[in-house]
Amino acid sequence: MTKDRDMMTIVEKLRPITTVDDRWPRSTRDAVLENLLIATVAERPEAPPRSRRRRVAFTAVLTAALVASGASIAVAGGLLPESFTRPLSFWETETGGAVDVQTARRVAQAPGPDGTVLTVWSAKGQDGTICIAPLFEPPGDLDRPAPTSFKLAGGQCADTDQGMEPFSTMGGSEDGRGIHTMWAAAGSAARAELRLPDGSLRSAVRAEDMFFFWYLANESVDPPLLVGYDAAGNVVAEQSTPNLRTPVHPHTGG
Repeated sequence: MTKDRDMMTIVEKLRPITTVDDRWPRSTRDAVLENLLIATVAERPEAPPRSRRRRVAFTAVLTAALVASGASIAVAGGLLPESFTRPLSFWETETGGAVDVQTARRVAQAPGPDGTVLTVWSAKGQDGTICIAPLFEPPGDLDRPAPTSFKLAGGQCADTDQGMEPFSTMGGSEDGRGIHTMWAAAGSAARAELRLPDGSLRSAVRAEDMFFFWYLANESVDPPLLVGYDAAGNVVAEQSTPNLRTPVHPHTGG
């Protein structure tokens, strides 16, 4: 009982002094404190075991939630609409079916004309063939769904070896208004930009070891110059861009 008495003394010293001490007999106060100590040090009753059935039910609910979440992700990244894949059907035609249009993904984008963005879509076949298709579409996140309205700007399918020399290969298209969309092999160039006739610069976007860019061809001024730089910023290649637009002259019969 000496140990309990010592603990009671400590508790009593910690108790703040109040005005009710004079009205509380010491013998009564000591008895209450002693009972309080005994109740505090007594062992607490063991908590009843949790129901295993309830725990299993919670796990099942959690699993169902994860499955539902995965289903929503699958729907978001599901089949591309036919309205989008139909213009890209040349991928399967040119590769003999080696490249599945449904695997097309947006891999890069850059500012385009008239408030659009130039995006690059690509897909790869099991034989290593890569198909690309630049197009103009409304702006947004890179991983947004396929656009419902867009303008295809050509494309090609080729093996992964585009050549080690910058701009050694080049392709492009023209939309009838003079807007040219081009792509060129990147080779050893880390970045590229267009030097426009007015002195301004426009960066090309890199994807699938190629540079993609656009410009408005104008017969009254010199064409833009495509310039490639290495990682240190040194010029490694320069290429004058073509004017793919063929002037249409009215036929004069006689």
